[in-house]
Amino acid sequence: MQRRDFVKLGSIIAAAAPAGLEVSNHSAKGGPQIDFLHDGLQLTPKEYAALLMKLADEGKIKPDFYSNGGVVEELEHKFAQLLGKESAVFMPTGTLANHLAIRQLSGNNRRVIVQEQSHIYNDTGDCSQILSGLNLIPLGENAVEFSVNDVEKVFNKTKSGRVEAGIGAIAIETPVRRQQDRMISYDNLKAICNYANSNGIKTHLDGARLFVQSVHTNIDPSQYGKIFDTVFTSMWKCFNASSGAILAGSNVFTEKLFHQRRMFGGGLPASWAFAAVALHYADGFLGEYKMAWANAEKFFAEIQKNEKFKIVKFENGSHIVKLTIANTNLIKFKESLKKKGIELSAPNETGFGLKINPSINRDTPQNLAGYFLDSLKDAS
Repeated sequence: MQRRDFVKLGSIIAAAAPAGLEVSNHSAKGGPQIDFLHDGLQLTPKEYAALLMKLADEGKIKPDFYSNGGVVEELEHKFAQLLGKESAVFMPTGTLANHLAIRQLSGNNRRVIVQEQSHIYNDTGDCSQILSGLNLIPLGENAVEFSVNDVEKVFNKTKSGRVEAGIGAIAIETPVRRQQDRMISYDNLKAICNYANSNGIKTHLDGARLFVQSVHTNIDPSQYGKIFDTVFTSMWKCFNASSGAILAGSNVFTEKLFHQRRMFGGGLPASWAFAAVALHYADGFLGEYKMAWANAEKFFAEIQKNEKFKIVKFENGSHIVKLTIANTNLIKFKESLKKKGIELSAPNETGFGLKINPSINRDTPQNLAGYFLDSLKDAS
C-alpha cells in the first residue's frame, strides 16, 4: 500500500465519511477544535485520509480479504488482549456485534435478559427478535441497572412455566447511553455474572464505551472482560475509526464467527481503512482520556469561579456532565463558542450537556475557561 494509492482515495473517503465528520478541526481564528459532543476526536475526512497516508507510508496497513487477515487480524489480536479474551472478531457495526453475541450465546434457550434502557432493546429495530427468533426480556425500567434478585425472579418464573423455555443469555450495557452514560458498578456486574454462571446462563457485555468507564472506575477493561463470556467495544466511539466494532470471547466462540458475520451481510470486502485507524489509537486512548478528564476537572473549577456557571455531575456518571448557565441567551452563547472553535450540543432550558473526550487536550483548561467567559459576555 503506497502513498500514490491514496491520491484518489482521499476524495473517496471524504465523500463517503459520515456527516458528523464534517466538523472542522480548526476555528475561524485558527485555534484548535474542541468538541463536547462525541466520545473520540471525530476526525475530519481530510485528517482521516492524511492519517491513512501516514500509516501506509510507514508500512502499517496490510490489506484484509473480506475482513479476514491483514491489519484487521492485527486489530483483533490487540483488542482480544486489551479485553482479557482469547480471541476477537471484527464487526462492521456494534449492532451486529451485539446481535451475533447473544444469538450464539443463547443457543437453544431463546430467552435473553437485557436492560429496558439498552441499545439492544431500543435501537436495533427488533433485529434480535425478527432475524434470530430471540425473546428479549427487559429489566430495570427507566433505570441504569437491574439486580441479581431481578434476574433470579425471571429465572424462577421461567423454570416454573408449563412449557420449559430456558434463559440463554444476559446482556448488559455499561455505560448506559440512554441514562447519560452512567455506569453499572463492578460489584453488581460480577454478582450477576456469578449467578448466571452457576445457573448455566451465558453473559455478554455491551461495552461500547467501556474504555471510558475504566478510567472512572480505575478497573482495567480486561478485568471487565474476564467476568463475561463475550464483550463488544466500539471502534469509532473512542478509537476514531469511521466505523467498526470488536466482539471478543473464547477461541471456541469466535472460531467460525466470520461465517455468521457474512451471513448477515457484514463480511465487508475490505475493512483495512477502519482497522488501521482504530489500531493506531488502541494503546493511547486510556492515557489520553485520563489526561482529558484531569483537564476537564481543572476547567470546571475555573469556570465555576463565575457564579453564573455551575457543573452538575451524575450519580455513577462517566464523561457527561451538565453545565447550567444563569440569565444567559444560550443560543448566542453556543454561537459565540462555535466561532472560537468549540462545539456544544443544542441547549436545554438551563444549559448544556458536556461530553468530555481527548479533544479537550488541544488547549489548556485556563484558556478554555477564558473562551467560555468571553462567550458569556457576548451572550449578555
